[in-house]
Amino acid sequence: MKNEIKINEILRYLESVVAIPSPTGFTGAASEWLVANAEEKKIRFTKTNKGAVIYHFGPKEGIGKMMAAHLDTLGGMVKEVKDSRVRIVPVGGFPALNIVGEELTIHAKDGVVTGTFLPENPAVHVNADLKKLIPDWDNSSIRVDSVDFEKVSKLVKTGDFVSFNPGFKVINNFVKSRFLDDKASVAVMMHLADILMESKTELSKPFHLFFNVTEETGQGVAGFPLIDELLIIDMGVVGDGCQGRENAVSICAKDSSGPYNYELTQSLIALAKKNEIPYKIDIFPFYGSDGSALLRAGNDVKVALIGQGVDASHGYERTHADALIGTAQLALLFLG
Repeated sequence: MKNEIKINEILRYLESVVAIPSPTGFTGAASEWLVANAEEKKIRFTKTNKGAVIYHFGPKEGIGKMMAAHLDTLGGMVKEVKDSRVRIVPVGGFPALNIVGEELTIHAKDGVVTGTFLPENPAVHVNADLKKLIPDWDNSSIRVDSVDFEKVSKLVKTGDFVSFNPGFKVINNFVKSRFLDDKASVAVMMHLADILMESKTELSKPFHLFFNVTEETGQGVAGFPLIDELLIIDMGVVGDGCQGRENAVSICAKDSSGPYNYELTQSLIALAKKNEIPYKIDIFPFYGSDGSALLRAGNDVKVALIGQGVDASHGYERTHADALIGTAQLALLFLG
């Protein structure tokens, strides 16, 4: 199984999917990208009412296994258009500090407007207090790329979505981009789907890949098939107090919602160890997942969580090719 992983294919999917704007609530284009891929490759799929896409493999009947990653990202929504600036509120847990100076797109109903997210009065030559400013949503706004603000004010309306440019790069096997949380995992699962289709693997029980579109606002997976085990593939935390590394797979024993299934987690640790996959067992202090939401809803499912280590979560993120390969390897081993 290990030799089947092709990092170039994972990166190809990743570069494509991070380029598709998909803040939570504005995921239609990304969902259709998944649907088009399934139709092209003759993968059985369904689409939920909320827009999640599920790929299906193996028998059509029975209790199966499932993996889930989320396609939705952080973003913004227009709050007010006034005084030559567009003011926004965050979609998901987006610190304003992490996007100051970033280019973006406002998705109006009848067109798009580009711009940059900046503090008010952002010129250091006229604002002596700028160096002391802590950027926030209340003291920063969008400088639009237009000299005709009257036209912009007629086009852009409260409630329009805002997406931020991902800035995808690969340098020395480090993968740098916004929204690796969780589009890196989406790319891993897309590659797994290709492996299953190309190998014509005969599965003894149903297996599903669930691409969720509402994780960043805590809504979790819904409308999924009958399963008894769920493997969440989401970003692994890298930072003070955590064990995670950018070049390793994080296996999460517990996040802020509580412990994950002990037996399933231990089996993943054993598989990683046996197959010499670089891994770290970790506890994530300020973190919830689609698995957390599923468990809170009272579902009788064993849930575990793994993912590539990601530095600077909810900022300009970075992971490593080794972590992506390891995550894909461990996910395949989970499938059995």
